[in-house]
Amino acid sequence: MSLLWLTGASTMASKPSGSGRRLPSAVGVIADWDADGATSAAMIYYAQYYRKLYPVRGRREVLLEPAGPRGFPDALGHILSPGCPEALVVLDIPLTPKVHEALLEYARRCPGSRTIYIDHHFSTLYNSKQLYEITEEVFLGHKPAALLTFQLLRSLGVRHLTPRLTAFMKAVGVLERSGRPMTEAETRVVRLAASISKASTVLRDKELWRKLVRWLASPLPQDAPIDLTTVERVVKIAEQSDRELLEKARDLAFSARRIGYIRFIDARKRWRGRGASALASKLYRILNRQPVALLVQRDDGAMLLILRSRGRGAYRVAVGLMKEGLAENIGGHGGLAVVKLQEGVDMARLEQALRRLSLRL
Repeated sequence: MSLLWLTGASTMASKPSGSGRRLPSAVGVIADWDADGATSAAMIYYAQYYRKLYPVRGRREVLLEPAGPRGFPDALGHILSPGCPEALVVLDIPLTPKVHEALLEYARRCPGSRTIYIDHHFSTLYNSKQLYEITEEVFLGHKPAALLTFQLLRSLGVRHLTPRLTAFMKAVGVLERSGRPMTEAETRVVRLAASISKASTVLRDKELWRKLVRWLASPLPQDAPIDLTTVERVVKIAEQSDRELLEKARDLAFSARRIGYIRFIDARKRWRGRGASALASKLYRILNRQPVALLVQRDDGAMLLILRSRGRGAYRVAVGLMKEGLAENIGGHGGLAVVKLQEGVDMARLEQALRRLSLRL
């Protein structure tokens, strides 16, 4: 099964004691900024606000907060500012030490609140045992978070979503293909939704993200929550950045060395800043979809190894590096793994490990 459903009757008993002022009739939702996160949040909003079914029976206010793992503690603080909600749903956010620490504090402050965690990132899968004592329901798998959320809701009897939400899921490729071609109207909605998602991710506008989620969840006919001129402007900026990234990938591809079945690129002196995962994906395509290991160094000195492959090969190699003591933690999803290497890792030992582990690809 692609969906791991873990519910524990003993979970509540294991939570730390504490006190927290209950927020009347409210559910908190924290999800990633991207299309997968927004889609998942819209599904929960639809199930709670319109269907009055999940995660709490009956009508409840839904508090929406977008966040990545670094911004998760602040987002949780916003949810908690008026008091403890009846339930907290965390969607499409990798379990990192910072996220885990924030959830521990939440469990202490709000022992009567129910926590649900739905995700597909490698770090969450690898460290899933840490969720058991502080989370009532854990839904994990290798498929996108939106598909995991849809499978959950379908098991509760929610078999049909809003047309916009269904079309958006198709746009981000999270629904199993039925083979039925989309109509012209569906295609227009898909393109619009994808563009709005890109604009929301680039702009990092919280209120825009919330409007996007409510718009996707609403069964009523409504105009898009963002001016299309703004969407076009942001998409053009993103396309320009994509072209520059492709040019850099073509340049780096010449330095690729073969280590076992992996093409290794050391870009520590040639790449800084964000976008290393996208760069690794570009290199993967340029190198005829051969497995890629891209080594970069962040501004804080930490070294990251981005692995890109078909299927789950990248994840298997990343887990192997963890077991050999070369990695501090792993992230990513699908065929892309982001490995934070241990400080002062020996490069010769790393290459030897990659050569052995490449047999798992």
